[in-house]
Amino acid sequence: MKKIIVYTKDGCHLCDHVITELQKLNSSADFEVTIQDITANPDLFERHKNIIPVVSVNGKIVFTAESLARSKGLRSSLQEALNAN
Repeated sequence: MKKIIVYTKDGCHLCDHVITELQKLNSSADFEVTIQDITANPDLFERHKNIIPVVSVNGKIVFTAESLARSKGLRSSLQEALNAN
């Protein structure tokens, strides 16, 4: 089973959208999603504050807000990231 972490913070609407899409995708895939608030950890906050949402699969970052800006759409970007790992 894949372990997915979504790095987020309160008030991040794109993060909420990513989490919703992952929940929809999880009905046809086998993965576990953990939500990590970056404001709870100063190191995570410094590393990810300008690029959330950040999605990691099995410890490897596969998706950031920057990758969404270059993509065709959220769902296809997430699906591609999940399939690649």
